[in-house]
Amino acid sequence: MQRDENMPDGHNPVPVDITPCLSIKRSHGLGNVICLLPVLDRLHEEGYRINVFTRPEWIHAFSVLRSPYCWSAADCPEDVIDLDELTCGLAPTEHRTDEFAHLLGLGCPFSSARLRVPEVWTKPFERFRGGIVFAPEGGHPSRCWPTEQAARLLDYINGDKLILVGTHTEPVIPCHFDLRGQLELHELFGLLAVAGVVVTMDSAVLHIAAALDVPTVAVFGGVNPGFRVRQDQHVVAITAKMDCCPCNKDESCAGGYPCINAAQPEDIAKTIQLARNINSRVIYQVPFIPNRTMLAG
Repeated sequence: MQRDENMPDGHNPVPVDITPCLSIKRSHGLGNVICLLPVLDRLHEEGYRINVFTRPEWIHAFSVLRSPYCWSAADCPEDVIDLDELTCGLAPTEHRTDEFAHLLGLGCPFSSARLRVPEVWTKPFERFRGGIVFAPEGGHPSRCWPTEQAARLLDYINGDKLILVGTHTEPVIPCHFDLRGQLELHELFGLLAVAGVVVTMDSAVLHIAAALDVPTVAVFGGVNPGFRVRQDQHVVAITAKMDCCPCNKDESCAGGYPCINAAQPEDIAKTIQLARNINSRVIYQVPFIPNRTMLAG
């Protein structure tokens, strides 16, 4: 904007920012924030200023990974679009990114989330490069691998380093390095970026690893992997071969979750090798055999 010559000195006009602004809240589920990124990127390309309200412990990492957006944990404005509220109790019928897009009035298709982390985040974890990062827990019992199965994985990985990550420091699970409860979010990003393979449940670690394009094995419970993993992502999704699976949260098992029990350490070992040699999503079905763990022992 040019200065008006008729204005007195010291009274330059102030440019008015007429860029449209959207305030969006997503604080439930770190993996959901990863799935939201392609939608935010589309909105940014269309000329919107983006304010995202989320958890305080996530703000530093996302402020670096998506610096054009304003990430905040402050109180939300009245006009915020609350994606937590809009998706509460919503059964999955499409990929989470598409779900967010439709709630925000955007048409599909969308590409997969993509992330690149700074070298300063990966440098502390160079000694783990090429290892197997293992995240046995998710945010719900239907997305946590039984401890007795997780405890046997080390016996099947043929000399690779096994690095354990998660928020809970118990129970004891045999591994080479246990980093549970020790990593801030940007450090988790840095570790996953140098992994040779990531083994995880249907959890945030899955979405981060897939966005980093790291070979990933993901154990699914009752949710259709197609609603969480894109076809072009480097993921082997393990599902149970059962009549009730996937139930997509319409559970009929009274909280037993036999689907999450189906995958055994030997299945994980096979799919680790498979994940290293694919360039797109693979659905790997395993049969549910009652007492299979005891038979294997």
